[in-house]
Amino acid sequence: MNRTVHNIWVVVTIPAALMGLVLGCNRPDPNLPPTIRLGASVCVDCDMIISDARFASATMVKDDRGGTKPLLYDDIGDQIRYETFHPALTIRARWVHDHDTKNWLRAEDAWYVRSDDLHTPMASGIAAFATRESAAALTEKVGGDVLDFKTLWERVAQEEMEP
Repeated sequence: MNRTVHNIWVVVTIPAALMGLVLGCNRPDPNLPPTIRLGASVCVDCDMIISDARFASATMVKDDRGGTKPLLYDDIGDQIRYETFHPALTIRARWVHDHDTKNWLRAEDAWYVRSDDLHTPMASGIAAFATRESAAALTEKVGGDVLDFKTLWERVAQEEMEP
């Protein structure tokens, strides 16, 4: 290999290899919540821009390469609907925002309020809370039910499958 070809090879190959390492190591960790950019991130279910952190959620799934990718939602109802209609997803983690603090919570650990009088981005009427007491406090204002993860997911999934 002559010197010019060698120099071109070095200039092209080394940055490409470094970029591959950076991108390969930059896979989302399912044990950590993803980043949602309010006003820019888009819901995978309805294609709406995510603008209200109180109702935003995410499902961390296995991607085609065996890594993890986040699926972002503007409404917890969209999250349940999307998972219901995509049963082949390999789910690694689910995240929801606490309605009061806007902090991320593992979906399975949260308590939920479901109320027809709770205005959410896609009208599911679902909000998540870190504690049952916080959820119950909202039902005093807007009515509805306080539900655990399993009950909520089963009810909404069943309703989605009904004709």
